[in-house]
Amino acid sequence: MDRPDTTRHQWQVPAGSDRGSKGEPFAATHVVPATGLDSWRTPDAMKAPDGRLDPGTRVQVVERSPSGWARVVCASGGWPVWVDGRRLQEPTESEQAIGMELLSQLKTSLGTYQQLLDDLQAQRIDFDSFRRQAFHAGLVMRDSGALLLDLPSGTWYWYDGIRLHTMGSFLDEEPPPDRAAGSAEG
Repeated sequence: MDRPDTTRHQWQVPAGSDRGSKGEPFAATHVVPATGLDSWRTPDAMKAPDGRLDPGTRVQVVERSPSGWARVVCASGGWPVWVDGRRLQEPTESEQAIGMELLSQLKTSLGTYQQLLDDLQAQRIDFDSFRRQAFHAGLVMRDSGALLLDLPSGTWYWYDGIRLHTMGSFLDEEPPPDRAAGSAEG
């Protein structure tokens, strides 16, 4: 397998890479090809891969190197890993439109949550009203599943009708110790 060159270390952060920064929702920029991709914690192809990204996994490129490496985060975990960026595929226009629509829904959800917190603090609503309305604000229905926000932990969850998947927390800076770098859920 032709791996990225590791001799140069001039990194370039692409425009708009702040979309996946702490506190903001994930926005896919690329898709893992049908063959999948090996991933590393550090951009060093001389080491064995630390994990593998599944085919079709949507990722966000947050950093690129001239040698071909790309640092990406996945919607399922948000923890950065390095991959051969030359093999990543750009999503189709319809996938991008769906992603932008979802991002808009998530921002609206967070805005509603903030308004509810302000109303509770100003005593315009009682705690029971806050709790009922906050549940609906943190629930985003999408296709055949739902996104759920657990505000105390800052964690977004995806419910597909069968399982609850952790998408990641916007409060954590480090991945939980039980999450392997490079692992990606469905």
